[in-house]
Amino acid sequence: MIKKILLGLGGFVLVLLAVVIGRTLALPGVELVEGEPASLEADQAAANLADAVRFKTISYQDGSDPALIEASHQAMTGFRDWLSARFPSFTGATTREIVSDYSLLYTWQGSDPSLKPVLLMSHMDVVPIAPGTEDKWDEAPFSGTIADGFVWGRGAIDTKGSLVAMVMAADLLAAENFQPRRTIMFAFGHDEEIGGGDGNKVIAAMLAERGVELEWVADEGGILGEGLLPGIPGTAALIGIAEKGSVSLDIVAASRGGHSSMPSPVDETAIGRLTKAIDEIGKAPFESRVDGASARMIAALAPAAPFMQRMVYANMWLFEPVVRRVMEGSPSSAAQLHTTIAPTIIEGGNKENVLPPSAHAVINFRTHPRDTGEGIVAHVKKAVADDPDITVVTMDGMRPASPVSNVDGAGFKLLSEAISASFPGVLSVPNLTVGGTDSRFYTGLSDNVFRFIPIRMGRDDLPRFHGTNERVSVANMGQAVAFYKTLMEMMNKQDQAAVNAAEAAAP
Repeated sequence: MIKKILLGLGGFVLVLLAVVIGRTLALPGVELVEGEPASLEADQAAANLADAVRFKTISYQDGSDPALIEASHQAMTGFRDWLSARFPSFTGATTREIVSDYSLLYTWQGSDPSLKPVLLMSHMDVVPIAPGTEDKWDEAPFSGTIADGFVWGRGAIDTKGSLVAMVMAADLLAAENFQPRRTIMFAFGHDEEIGGGDGNKVIAAMLAERGVELEWVADEGGILGEGLLPGIPGTAALIGIAEKGSVSLDIVAASRGGHSSMPSPVDETAIGRLTKAIDEIGKAPFESRVDGASARMIAALAPAAPFMQRMVYANMWLFEPVVRRVMEGSPSSAAQLHTTIAPTIIEGGNKENVLPPSAHAVINFRTHPRDTGEGIVAHVKKAVADDPDITVVTMDGMRPASPVSNVDGAGFKLLSEAISASFPGVLSVPNLTVGGTDSRFYTGLSDNVFRFIPIRMGRDDLPRFHGTNERVSVANMGQAVAFYKTLMEMMNKQDQAAVNAAEAAAP
């Protein structure tokens, strides 16, 4: 009997091994060899970005110093005037609308009004410099200094680099008398860093009121990642096909308070209760799976991965738990798999010898597309249900995760082909954007909302995003201009090919 069982197990293993190897061999590998990227007028593009950085278009939260807010508004106006003067061909080819005093919508009318417009996005505003870090910058953050092959300054990455590149590309095309077949819109928000409520949210509502439907939308959110993906040593273009939502909850703990000389047991004090509640929430993680955007990412990576890794990726039905464990080992890749839990504010007490009657903590959850805001609230309340003195309060600003965009349609294909043409040997990979972007306001106008800017970032560059020493290389700026020019030119070719195919198919 034991012999038969062992023989049966051996046979099962052989069959399983044959299936795994067969599926792997059916997915032929590709060797990515990066070629020389296309580039246009890199020095001029860098000089343009340097000028753009010098405008202190800082977004401040409500309640900030009115003088700072006014200075930022003046910078927005100056930046707007600079755009018009610096790119006269773009200005002449488009119509401009000013929305909510500072946001901008440009329309480059296409020759075929039957085609749905496309929308290229960026934002003009930047985050403030963290107090106390000013002297840690190698170059002053708003100097727009060009040194050591880089343009330095706040907003270079996020997102004046892409804004300057796309406008400069359009300006070059307009100077060549290029005429888009399909209308191209450009939306530049002034308040993305504080939620976009007066900028792109208003623009999207305005377009919806006009009955505009968009073929596709391209905004920030993905990058040219250098060495960021396991097993892929080179560069991968990370294209966000969805983005996470956000929920912030205020966790409030109550107790009787009193004098610190006669305390309750620590776990019955407000701070003790709050500490335990945060711990209980942390010990109740949300479901983690490789699905949706992350599954699409794995499928795109598989052909370029080494054989053993390709074998794993080609057989996710078997190896999904292994891949999930590996991805969970890094905060950046783990965030692709589940709703995240991040305590960001904690407050309680105002004197060393007084027990506070209450203490509270704010926990921010970045919502995976499989979860909902309501489900997160219920999940958290369940985690702290054992303590009746803990209250969970939903804060303003809850937003759901976006829908997952179509990667099989013409929009994603065009974006991928433009990336391949501009950056030879670079793999285009669908991705889940873990932060928030203004593109979420347009999901009601298009099923094809993508998040990618042609800005190169390696592991050492990630802390520069919203951090110290933000910069973009001069070479990268020339490449970004070439990419956007190629994208718009290829758009015309794709539309003409569709017309030709329709005419050929007609009886």
